Order: sequence, then structure tokens, then C-alpha cells
Amino acid sequence: MRVHLALSILAAVAAAVTMPPPEKKQRTHTHQQPNPPVFPASVVVFAPDDANITERMAARSEVLNDRARGHFSSERLAFLFKPGRYDVEAKIGYYTSVTGLGASPYDVVFAGERGVYVDAMDPQQAGSLDTFWRSGDNFRHEASTGFRWAVSQAAPLRRIVAAGDLELFDPTAQVNYASGGYLGNSIVEGSLILGSQQQWINRNVQMNGATGGAWSNVYVGCAGAVAAPSAAGAEPRVSVVDQAPVVAAKPYIVIDEATGRYDLRVPLVAKDVVGAALDAPYRDVPFESVFVADASRHGARHINEALARGLDVVLAPGIFELESSIRMARPGAVVMGLGYATLVAPASGAPCVIANDAGGMRLASVVLQASEVPAGDSSLLRWGGDGSETDPSVLSDVFARVGGPGSLKVRASVMVHVAASHVILDNLWLWRADHAELAPGEQPRPGEQYHLVVPGECAVKNGLVVDGDDVTAYGLAVEHTDQDQVIWRGERGRTYFYQCELPYDVNQTLFGDKGYTGYRVDLAVKKHECWAPGVYSYFRDYPCLVQAAIVAPDTDEVTFANAFMKKLRGHDGILSVERYDVAAWRASDARFQKYY
Repeated sequence: MRVHLALSILAAVAAAVTMPPPEKKQRTHTHQQPNPPVFPASVVVFAPDDANITERMAARSEVLNDRARGHFSSERLAFLFKPGRYDVEAKIGYYTSVTGLGASPYDVVFAGERGVYVDAMDPQQAGSLDTFWRSGDNFRHEASTGFRWAVSQAAPLRRIVAAGDLELFDPTAQVNYASGGYLGNSIVEGSLILGSQQQWINRNVQMNGATGGAWSNVYVGCAGAVAAPSAAGAEPRVSVVDQAPVVAAKPYIVIDEATGRYDLRVPLVAKDVVGAALDAPYRDVPFESVFVADASRHGARHINEALARGLDVVLAPGIFELESSIRMARPGAVVMGLGYATLVAPASGAPCVIANDAGGMRLASVVLQASEVPAGDSSLLRWGGDGSETDPSVLSDVFARVGGPGSLKVRASVMVHVAASHVILDNLWLWRADHAELAPGEQPRPGEQYHLVVPGECAVKNGLVVDGDDVTAYGLAVEHTDQDQVIWRGERGRTYFYQCELPYDVNQTLFGDKGYTGYRVDLAVKKHECWAPGVYSYFRDYPCLVQAAIVAPDTDEVTFANAFMKKLRGHDGILSVERYDVAAWRASDARFQKYY
């Protein structure tokens, strides 16, 4: 492992304080891995002099760019680009990552008329509302028409430089809805065009102005021409947090052009970060010390053996049907996916990943997927241990789902349980499916293209449960779970951006009467802050009236800034944004009396 402290940090990050470099992590591996790595066919590596790149990308993406076939496809795909300039026209589909292999985003440049781009997947009906599960990392985009990335959840951009405008919705679509997303550690030299985006978070972005946005725009640690905070009651709500209090960018892969050797680059945690931080200090792990897991050949046993030998792990694109949990325990251990590598929970009910947080650990770019498991407590990710204040662990682009492809009998109790302290959550989408793949021979409801999930299907109580102290979340989205979407019991928690849709399929008895909510802070908590939480209702099938979008203790140090609620359509809705004494309010509110 090599630790690098950059001597020339961007001026925009002058305020950042890098935490002390961690001690060298103990490694015990004796099996050197190949470098350059041997990737399976789900990873496609391009060089700038390769022929027919546009055509090759289109051919590999045919299914994943088709909404009907791609939405719940089992295909996974990663496009890696060696340093150079690429004149391409490439539409990016489901379960696809596009990644530059340069040490800097400026090393890989997409040019041409459009470069790489994302249009709305359903321009006639849903717009970009289900344009999920795709990502872009570590490149500069110089296409002549600008950069369109018209997406919703689980579709982040990181370490990109947009030479022109960055357009986050599709104005050419007949229906151009878009429901939220994430941009981190990036530079936008043109304008950031939010358009119809319902909610969007920008973390550590160098800005040159922004326009649009529907309901809530969030800027954390951004520099340059950042929008001014909005007036009370204005839409879109604009929330501005001057610094990212503690954060580390997601790990990324770099290639040495002279030797062809690869490194896994792990940015260090820093405090009070402002601006894109593209030159932030890091530690390099040569791929001799990285195990590349191939879902067609490797399972949890192989991954755990590699971690136990001191290797870090890169999960190639694929679906890993786990026979047991992946276990992370070594300080500084890294597990990172490419191309939406998907971990399917063991049939025993054990989590996909169990971490004993010893500090400095990274889990990144994975999809955690529920399976049919026995009744009882279960989770998809259990992040335990003590954690480390001086070298926090970071979860970046971790996406979980209960339902969607395959069986409707999948279940979990909790998607993600964080019991360790000082953990950083950087872009999580935790989704109980509201729609799922049609069974063979099944006919959808009129006007629908998917199976609409109903009570008893794809069961999960909570999306996120936090018991650790000093946990910080940037870009948190939790949707449709059967009970409280989030339960936060740890002290001094911080959330910057929260997006939530309550379940569509519940009724008053199942949900409203039981006082479930979109974001619950335990009554024992003394200090908590949440910026820009938005909670939506669409009670599709039955009347349901919910007491409050947020339930929290009534204390000066438990705060919610720019909180809001929305009724999308359907029955009843949410009575109040936030309540502290729910029982007293329920008894006194005449609108609630019909249920009591």
C-alpha cells in the first residue's frame, strides 16, 4: 500500500482538513494476484485507438437500453476507458457503469456530439422516474451538445468534469419527470440544469450556476457559483451547507499507461471539505493485492478467503448468489463492485455483508438483493463493530432492494443496519419494490407494464436502522417499506438530503393507525440534524392517513431544515411534516377522529 499526500490541492479545497493518514493496514496475503487483472467478459476495457467503440457499446448494451427487458435484467456491464480522447455516441443503460481509468478525470475525455449520455427510459409515460441503476465516474465530458444524465435513484455521477452544461432531466421527452439523484466530487464548467428533478444532492461540486429543480436542491461543501438558500416556503427549496463535515470519495481504479498495471485508489477521509477535492490524498493498493471476483466462478467462500489473506476485493459485474455472508473485519478492507455487481442474500437469512468495523473500511458500488428466507430477523447489510473516529469507514453507492426481479416472496426485516459509530453513508437507495417483474403469463393492471406489489409481497419492515453514534449520511433515499422507513437511535446523527416515498399498497389498519412514519428519531436521542428531508405519499389502493412525515423528540438539538411533504396522488396523505408529541396531537386533531 502506498499513501500519497498531494502537494497541490485545488484552491477550492483549501478549507479541507485531511485526517491523519492511517497506519499501514496489516496484510497477510501470500497469493499475488495478476496485474493487469483478468476481468470476465462483463468488463469491457477500451483504448482510444480501438475501432468501432460506439457500435461495440451499443451492441453490448442492447438489452440494458431496452426498458422492458433491461429493467430487471440479470445482465451486468462495466465499460472501462484507458486515458485518451473518445469520440463516441453511447447511451448508458440499466446496470451499467462507465469509468475512466486515469489518475485525473481530465485523462479520459468523451467528445463528439453527445458523448456518453442518458435519456429518459420512458419518454411517453414515466419519463426518467424508473431510469435507475447506472453510473459515471472519473472522466471529462466535452460533447458539443452538453452532457445529459436524465436519471432517478441509484444513478450517481462522481469525479466528472462537465465542460458544458450538465442536464439532469430530458426536455425532449413527452413526459420528463425525474425523481432525484446524486452528484459528488465533480466540476461543472457550464450550468447545472436540474429541470424537473424532484430532489437532487450535490456534494463537493465546483459550480458555475444552476437552474431549475422541482422541490428540493441540496448543496453540501460546494464552491463557486452556488445558489443562495431559498426563502421560507419557496420552491424549489434550496439548502446550502458550507462544508462537508467528514467525508471520503469513493475508491476508483487507475492504470499506469507505461506498464499497464492497475491500482485501486482509496481516497482518505477529510474534514470540512469544500469543492471537488479531485487531488485529495489517497492510498494506492496495487492489483497484486486485489482479488477480482467473478460471479460465474466465485462465491462468498472465495471472497472471504481473499479478505482473510489481506486482499481487497473488486466484484466484477454479475449476480453473486451467496451461500453465506461476506465478512469484512480487517482495518482498511475494501470491497467494491463494478457494473452494479449484485449480492443476493443467502437463503439462510444471513446478511449479504457483515462488517466488524475496525476503521478505514470501504464498501462501494454494490446492489444488495433480498431472497426467500425463513421467518425471523434478517438484514441485507449488518455494519457492526466499534468504528473509528480517526479513520471512519465509508459506504459509497450502496443500493438495496427487496423485490423487483423474480419471486414476490423475498423478505428481510431491515435492509441496512448500522451499529458501528463514526460511519459515513455516501449515497444509499434502499428500496422495497413498489413494482416488480411480471410472472410468466401474468397480465398487468390496465395501463401498467409491471406487477404492482401488494401487502404481503416483498416484505421488509425498515430501510435503515442506525444504532451507532456520530453517523453521517449524504444522499439517503428509503422507499416503500412496511413500517418506519428510517429509525435513528444513535446520537449526533447527521443526514444531508433525505428522499422517501411511503408504501403505495398499505391501508389505515396496516400503516396509519400504527403511527408509522418516513423518518423516526428515537425519543431518547439528544442531538440529531437532518437537512432537506422530503416525504411523499401515494396511497394507491386504499385510504390511509399518516400522522406525520417525521417523528422526533422535542428538543432544540434535534433539528430538521427545509423539511417538506408531498401528496403525489391517491388516497388521503400525510397530515403534518413533523410531530413531536404524536399521541396528544392525534387526540386533538379533528381530521384524525374518523379513525378513532
